[in-house]
Amino acid sequence: MGYRKTQRRIEVSLKGHKTYGDDTDYPLAYARGKSLGEYLVLMGYSDAEEGDERSGVVRQLEEFADALVSWNLEREDGTPIPCTRQALFGEVDNDLALALATEWIERLGGKVDSADPLPSSSPSGEPSPVASIPMEALSDPQPSTSVPA
Repeated sequence: MGYRKTQRRIEVSLKGHKTYGDDTDYPLAYARGKSLGEYLVLMGYSDAEEGDERSGVVRQLEEFADALVSWNLEREDGTPIPCTRQALFGEVDNDLALALATEWIERLGGKVDSADPLPSSSPSGEPSPVASIPMEALSDPQPSTSVPA
């Protein structure tokens, strides 16, 4: 029995983003991952398919739109924006669409959350005590000078 590959789903969150997010209300989407070959073409590291005239940014936005699974985006009146390619290009502000797509691409490349604070039990970067333990070899034990009773 071998490893069963499943389609990777990537959380695309703008939590804490200077323009869109705070800690309680922020854009959140889920998108499918890409194979290595698809990722390399997407990033421009490999040749695009023959006849593909799209710019790198347009191709990346279209690939993101095709990979979308769900999101929490709503119109100003509170009605949900459908999670579709057409809605991404037709209803979502360009800066929000670019921010989401950029986050997705960075996560495809292996980005992990670094904004999570360290737990309170963290030693705050203090040096490890192991580094201060002397490492030189000990001398041979000295013979005992005491007289047995």
